[in-house]
Amino acid sequence: MVDYLWENRQRALAERLLLRVLREQDTAETALEDGARGRFVASVSRDLAESLDEAETRAAVARCALPRGDSWCIVDIIELDGGLRRLAIAHPDPSRQAVAQEFADRWLTTPGIEQLLASDAERRPTPAEVDETGGFGSGRILPVPLAVRGAVLGAITFVTSENEPPFSPDERALASDIAHLCALALDNARLYSEAQLLRKLADVANRAKSTFLSTMSHELMTPLNAIGGYVTLMEMGLRGPVTAEQRGDLARIRQNQAHLLTLISEVLAHAQNEGKPGRLEYRFGEVSVDAMLREVVAMLQAAVDERHITLARAAAPDDAMVWADAVRMRQILLNLVMNAVKYGKQDDGRITLEAAPARETIAIHVTDDGEGIPEEKLEAIFDPFVQLPKGLSDARGGVGLGLAISRDLARAMNGDLTVSSVFGRGSRFTLELPRARRPRT
Repeated sequence: MVDYLWENRQRALAERLLLRVLREQDTAETALEDGARGRFVASVSRDLAESLDEAETRAAVARCALPRGDSWCIVDIIELDGGLRRLAIAHPDPSRQAVAQEFADRWLTTPGIEQLLASDAERRPTPAEVDETGGFGSGRILPVPLAVRGAVLGAITFVTSENEPPFSPDERALASDIAHLCALALDNARLYSEAQLLRKLADVANRAKSTFLSTMSHELMTPLNAIGGYVTLMEMGLRGPVTAEQRGDLARIRQNQAHLLTLISEVLAHAQNEGKPGRLEYRFGEVSVDAMLREVVAMLQAAVDERHITLARAAAPDDAMVWADAVRMRQILLNLVMNAVKYGKQDDGRITLEAAPARETIAIHVTDDGEGIPEEKLEAIFDPFVQLPKGLSDARGGVGLGLAISRDLARAMNGDLTVSSVFGRGSRFTLELPRARRPRT
């Protein structure tokens, strides 16, 4: 859920930033057309666009003013909890910074946003307000809402120096434009801040998930290994004579125990790897493709015979050598063949293994004659915990990690794992690995 929210925030932020770039381009065009007013708006826009940091953006908003005299502004922000916060004053004249801050601190000391925007029209400070601020002279006060996406984020109140004339219609429009730019910048910064927070929460959640999966996998492996040990003792006859029927039952217990260990190993590998195969150790060397295929067939022959499936292997050339980690390569091929056993045609089905050497790589194809994979699912099946719908197979277990892990392992060995399928006719998975470079003699 956190990942979903973070992705949505990141997408929304990207859209908003693109919109901001386009608006900045419009602002630049306006600057050329409208002269000084346009250049002033473009300058404000660039200042507000310098950073997505929320604190820096608020500081930039507080520096906004109208291009007349020593005008300055008071900015009030509605926080996420609904409270109103007045930003520190940034008067353009450093000599008047302190007295301007004092005026802002005393003027509407505890305002409500409704009170600030009760009248969206300029006015002069009342005599009482002037007295309360020690006679600080101010000419006109013009509050403008900071609104974006139909929400009010606060208010920016423009203040002019003493004896300044009323705001002209152009200045009112300019004040509205500046307020809109400020609201957009504040909203972008807030959106970015929320996205960063959600990303941190997603990282924490992913670490907690990985820790849990790793711990549970280790805890489950202990009793499963004990089951395998006791099965071995019984098969050896150390607990008494074993009949042929009992040996068959013990073989099924061992097979299911091995299947559970495989599933748990996949979960553990995914938790340890976290989608980053570079965290695993690889021992690269020359691996004979033909010898690897013979080994895989021998290891899975019993499982294939139980399903009444033919597992055929085409001999690979003697010089078909790949540069890979033999353990990881074997893991990938075992996953692919077991996947074909699970989803392929049952009873009289056929699975074929064959190698297709090329100049730089060797492709190993695992083909089945099952129901195939719908075109829209061809890439999704490589995502973690994704399985085909039950209607497309006999759904004999699995956690949906085998293909995800296998592709990660293949790419970590400078290869790849791909799939092609004709729905209703079968699938072909292709493991492609780089050829081993033999030294010239």
